[in-house]
Amino acid sequence: MNFGETIKKIRKDKNFTQKELSEGILTRSHLSQIETNNYYPSYDKFFLLLNRLNIVFEEFLFVQNDQQMLFSQQIRSKISEAANLNDTKQLENLATTAQDLHAETDNIMYYHYMLICKALISYSINHKVNDDMITYVTPIKEYLFGMDNWYLYELKLFNNIIYALTIDEALLFSRTSLKRLGNFQYFLEFQHIEQNIYTNLSTFCLEYRDFKAAKNFAEIAIEKAKQHTLVYQKVCSELNYAIACINLGEDGHPYEVIKKNMLIIKYLEFDNLHEHFLNFLKKFKIEVDL
Repeated sequence: MNFGETIKKIRKDKNFTQKELSEGILTRSHLSQIETNNYYPSYDKFFLLLNRLNIVFEEFLFVQNDQQMLFSQQIRSKISEAANLNDTKQLENLATTAQDLHAETDNIMYYHYMLICKALISYSINHKVNDDMITYVTPIKEYLFGMDNWYLYELKLFNNIIYALTIDEALLFSRTSLKRLGNFQYFLEFQHIEQNIYTNLSTFCLEYRDFKAAKNFAEIAIEKAKQHTLVYQKVCSELNYAIACINLGEDGHPYEVIKKNMLIIKYLEFDNLHEHFLNFLKKFKIEVDL
């Protein structure tokens, strides 16, 4: 479906006449020419049309692509899904796909996705940062260091490589990311990126046994998960928080929190995630009757 056909289809689906859609934005004759691909509007006019139709740009592309999600969006979502479930087989398949797409298109995004998949696979072996993981992450780290300003793509990249950074690098990048996050608070992806950064920072600090920082990041992550109704993320953040509290020797009910959330993970049949936290508890010598 071409550009004009897409505008026309959405307009008709929404029961707009050409006059209703074009009024105050451009002339009706110009809209008619747009719909027949004889005229292309400026960017500002185009987005005013989308705004009146109550759709976002990605939705426009989805319709234009005959109701098919762009593969760049699909693979990003699939990587996130596989990472959350610690599905190494799926990550291996996605790494191969991303590598092939990079060779075909020379798009650096696919190269980054391939490196992220391989780094996650390496980390999943014993849930420890190793030389292979650092090797995979290094090109992404260099890319981020080379950016004057970060956008959503760079924020997501940082979120995916936190585990392979040094403490100094993580703190440097986190200051940059948290400062930039506020600029994107009205974007749909903002909620997940913001919460995941805090959760991953808490996990990172646990790995380096900085339990006070881990507790602080986890506490913020829990509040963000509640605020945005992110149940899966809330479970992971509460587990990180409880582990940090136990290692700090603080009072409360951290063992009960661990037991409750491990039962939730088990009930939801997130087997790989359950195994991940079992290994995490073992690493910190935390025994809970599950």
